[in-house]
Amino acid sequence: MNISETDLISMVKRGNDSDSLQKLIKRYRPMIENLFQQYYIHGYDRNDWYQEAFIVCHETCMIFNGSNGSQFGSFFKMRFKNHIIDIVRRENADKRQANQNANSFEIYLVEDNQSFISNQHTKMVDLVNCLEGYFNDLSHREALALQFLLGKIEFEDACLSAQCSKEQMIRATSRCKTKIKSQLH
Repeated sequence: MNISETDLISMVKRGNDSDSLQKLIKRYRPMIENLFQQYYIHGYDRNDWYQEAFIVCHETCMIFNGSNGSQFGSFFKMRFKNHIIDIVRRENADKRQANQNANSFEIYLVEDNQSFISNQHTKMVDLVNCLEGYFNDLSHREALALQFLLGKIEFEDACLSAQCSKEQMIRATSRCKTKIKSQLH
């Protein structure tokens, strides 16, 4: 038996009929899949995407009024697309929050030490102290390797200054990376 879209919407409105809601989602599967291909939401798989589609479809059924000539499919597509765009915007806003709250390290160096060593900057002070110990543990060759890794000198210049072969400098850069990782953990 083929039930009309209007009947399915009415059944969802009247009794929160999940079977009718599922049939509506099945009818609009191509549109949902198309939006899935257009938009990326970090951590969302296809099941999460369809869960959002079910929520928006149910809400759309509850507020849809077809008496003014509007089409349910167009209304649902518009609402679902806007819902997805809102999620993407929220996700991007969360990503930018770290950048918006960041300050230049130089600001802290010229400010009074009391404001620098505040609760929110304790981790930064610990990191600086940790890196200070790291630099003290480097050999001359490793210090040159670190300068190469940071882009301060060319690889060949590091080898010449350290009076070593390319292989020895490669091993020194590897040791630098290992020491940094051990300091940060």
